[in-house]
Amino acid sequence: MDDTLGPAWWREDSERWDLLQFEAAHDAAGLPLDQWWKDRSDVLDALILTPGPVDHDFARFLLEQETRFHRHCWGFSHTIETAALLLAEHRRPDDIWHLWQAITTSFDTWCGLPHQLLLAQGGTTRTIAYVAGSGHEQGDNLLGRLQGLAQATDDDVTALIAERRRYYTDTLPELDDAQEHEDDR
Repeated sequence: MDDTLGPAWWREDSERWDLLQFEAAHDAAGLPLDQWWKDRSDVLDALILTPGPVDHDFARFLLEQETRFHRHCWGFSHTIETAALLLAEHRRPDDIWHLWQAITTSFDTWCGLPHQLLLAQGGTTRTIAYVAGSGHEQGDNLLGRLQGLAQATDDDVTALIAERRRYYTDTLPELDDAQEHEDDR
């Protein structure tokens, strides 16, 4: 992706988001892939390296695309976690359903995504109360998982989100450097 298409370019017009929409495909060997995974990955990497929360609707859109991608292609990529972090930073109660869907997409996302992100709306007690009163069709399943997590306060969740963002801020430039050296071979 062109470096001029940074986070500000994507924020200017939500119609541009279609350029990052999941598009199922298969390679010559029949393995599943997403036509736009690389572009979306570049955008997610740029967004996670940019301080502060991104547009809420854009964050939700990106997580939805990553969830669809991971459902189609299996495995685990850092992109679904960065998308989940960008959404969790907004700390909105109704985002729990999008985070839950991402976590339960596959065995790999179940194992790879931090389940504590489900507590982003305000810690264990507030999250359980919200889910219990929601009447959502996945409420019982989610409640079972939430009750199995260690107790966490709002401050604990804030620290987790900050720590995971720092991890990617430190790691992604190193991954890019390693990729550039590999591409030079």
